[in-house]
Amino acid sequence: MSFWDHMLTRLEIFRKVKFLAIALRCAIPLNVEMLFDRLKGYRVVVFHVSAASQIVHIEPVLSELCARESRKHISLFVLTRHEEIARMESFIDVSLFRIRAEEASRFLFFCNFFLSVDQGMVFPYFGCKTRACCFHGQPSKGNTYQIFNYRKINALFFYGPLMRDYYLYARRTNTHWPTIKFYEVGQPLSDSKINRKIDKGSARKSLGLNPSRFTVVYAPSFEYCSSLALHGSEIIEFLLSLEINLIVKPHPAFYCVGKFRDEFNLDIPNFQDWNQKIVKYNSKEGCLFPLDGCLDTTVALSASDVMLVDYSGVAFDGILMDIGMIYWDCPTLYSEYLPRRYNIDGSKALTDLACNVGRDAGIVVRNIAELGTAISVYQKDPGYKKLDREIVRDQLLFNPGNAAVTMAEKIEEIMRVYD
Repeated sequence: MSFWDHMLTRLEIFRKVKFLAIALRCAIPLNVEMLFDRLKGYRVVVFHVSAASQIVHIEPVLSELCARESRKHISLFVLTRHEEIARMESFIDVSLFRIRAEEASRFLFFCNFFLSVDQGMVFPYFGCKTRACCFHGQPSKGNTYQIFNYRKINALFFYGPLMRDYYLYARRTNTHWPTIKFYEVGQPLSDSKINRKIDKGSARKSLGLNPSRFTVVYAPSFEYCSSLALHGSEIIEFLLSLEINLIVKPHPAFYCVGKFRDEFNLDIPNFQDWNQKIVKYNSKEGCLFPLDGCLDTTVALSASDVMLVDYSGVAFDGILMDIGMIYWDCPTLYSEYLPRRYNIDGSKALTDLACNVGRDAGIVVRNIAELGTAISVYQKDPGYKKLDREIVRDQLLFNPGNAAVTMAEKIEEIMRVYD
């Protein structure tokens, strides 16, 4: 072994030892907390989100559990990256639970139920009878099970038929996976969209926008091949040249404080780099581009006539709320990104609902001129492609409008809190 090989090996050992030390430092006080809760007769429930912005996927369930009689028997914790804790505390009512660092997750000895929105999460090595995943969005890039921790996950919560059938297909092609119990509960985040009672005018007023103006929400993804990375400024400036309201709602990753560590996303759009642009855009009439990730998706979509998206899974929310859909074509995703990163056949992904976020239910555009034409189509005919949206919508949800209640009931059932 060469000198440099020795140095790299030692560096890797050092990194692992350092990470282990951090994990134990976070886990020891957390285990003490959980032990005391268990001794008091509580069942310990742990939720995990990779970033503070992902709390929206489980917050409806947290709120539902807190409102139920079983709250008397449950101790609630949320784990996230340590650099995201302060941000989470800034925009959600943390009186419902205690927030701790996700580095402790490997060494939790006293939790009864662990639920993560990340299918690649490293769950507790020991204990914790139920280790569940509820995902953080509908299947959208065909990569859901590329990082699936099938060895540790023993329960899955599915949003709808698309998600369930996608798992069953993956299960048939991965015969080494163990049997995993799954539950058809629905998508808690979608409840507010299904049950919404706010009209377009009121939603626009609440966002400080002209209630009588045609409104477009631009919701791009974040990777280097996304519309935001490649054409974001051009798209936004064109939309601002029209006499419309524009809401810009980037992917939650845009607002992450920490940088991504993988080679594919080292240089991607980030709110800190876009700060001056955002201030300039917001100075123009009819533009709303939040400097944080706190914009309520339901309110933004309720205010909108059209959603412009690339391949972000938020497109399914637009379809659920039955607004006009426009897809900015990002061919690099299918020709390079998916094949190179996930070994996925891009040509097949393009025609697969679990990979293309329902683009057949909208108008696909490739440049600014086509974007302008597509907006004109929806201005003249708001119901354009309505039937196509209905076909996709039927595949998205179990228990529409009642998913948070259903999931909370299932958690209670699994833990047998009333025994």
